[in-house]
Amino acid sequence: MNLCKRACLYSIRKKGKTLTLLAFLLVMATLMLTCLSIQSATETANANIKKALLGYFTINAKTLESGIPEDTVSQILDVDGLSGRYTLRSYTYAAYFDADGNLLEINTEGAAQVPEGYENAGRVVANSNSQEDSYFTDGGFEMVEGNPITTEAGSQVLIHEKFAQRNGLSVGDTMLLGNVEDKDKTIPVTVAGIFTNTEEQDSIGMAPSYDLYDNIVFTDLSTASFLLYGTEGTTNVQYGDFYVNDPDELERIMTDVQELDGVDWENCTLTRYDNDYQNAKESLEGLQNIVFIAIAVVSVICFLVLALFLTLRLRGRIHETGVYLAMGISKGSVLLQYLLEVILVAAIALFISFGTSTAISHQIGSSLLSQVTSETYETVDLTGENEAAQEPTEDLGLAEIEVAVSAEDYALVWAFGMVLCVASTALAAYPIMKMKPKSILSQMS
Repeated sequence: MNLCKRACLYSIRKKGKTLTLLAFLLVMATLMLTCLSIQSATETANANIKKALLGYFTINAKTLESGIPEDTVSQILDVDGLSGRYTLRSYTYAAYFDADGNLLEINTEGAAQVPEGYENAGRVVANSNSQEDSYFTDGGFEMVEGNPITTEAGSQVLIHEKFAQRNGLSVGDTMLLGNVEDKDKTIPVTVAGIFTNTEEQDSIGMAPSYDLYDNIVFTDLSTASFLLYGTEGTTNVQYGDFYVNDPDELERIMTDVQELDGVDWENCTLTRYDNDYQNAKESLEGLQNIVFIAIAVVSVICFLVLALFLTLRLRGRIHETGVYLAMGISKGSVLLQYLLEVILVAAIALFISFGTSTAISHQIGSSLLSQVTSETYETVDLTGENEAAQEPTEDLGLAEIEVAVSAEDYALVWAFGMVLCVASTALAAYPIMKMKPKSILSQMS
């Protein structure tokens, strides 16, 4: 009778022991596959979050006499690692005139005060794309007529609908923006669009007149540059937000930027905004460490328990081993039979584990991933200063993640399971196999 037949007959005859071994190996394989699936999913989640939560840094050059020059912006964009996405911003105040130079009327109702010199002035916001300004993205502003202002537009403004009604202005009209300190220094602009606010201003009664929503004007960067620095033919800005491809390289990129010539970097403030990514990354790394430890612990425990189980099992088969040796069957054949008995059961357990681990890993993994990515995220307020916001981003890319058993993980567990069976069987059989046939036969009696 060959060893394969002997192995099958023994497994069938000893149903209780076989089912016990099957249950143990099934639990082992399911745990291993679940851990590996979650670990693979965290790697995918990290990659998705890196795309969703792009890190960026802000250059605050408000204290510089000439801000950030246009050629410096070009140099910054050439730094390796930047995504090419950026936002340039400037903030100032201007007096408002009609095309004939007559002062326009602003809203003063609800203002905490009307500062001297600002009786006909308001806040001027310049952005490389007005639709991306925080007033529109977070403040509830929306266009009602005309077009937003982009980097390609020049000498244009967006005005509030109440300001337009108060002064009889419409899209296509011309008005003048004047330097508050030097009202003779004016620049003509065309009304490109009219906006309104969908949310009431929460600082009514506290804000000065120039900060009331009705009195805010959006313009292009070159117009703001003229009002701030008196530049013509070139554009200097106060703030620049520059996004990177990989948030992990943010520190290196900021260092490279500060090595560029043409800007007094010591008097600039560079602020990194990657807390979103770092918080999520830290949570995912913590989950990965837990899963790694779980895999190591499960591996060690499975090896020790399986070795102990097989040791006790083989101790009860010394008589059987002696009979095989008396029949002239070699120790190697006997050992292979014992190993084959375990491998047959392990193969069945590994096949079943695919289904059990798929169901378990999906439920547990999805829950863990959603929990570890629920963190505190960071926003930027209307003036460029940062503040904490207790609300998560809407989509971190987790919707695209499916915690499932991959072919690689399944193959890895198969390999691990076979190695574990061979090592445990060899360890359990070693005390018997090292005995001489005479000693084994003597113990039979």
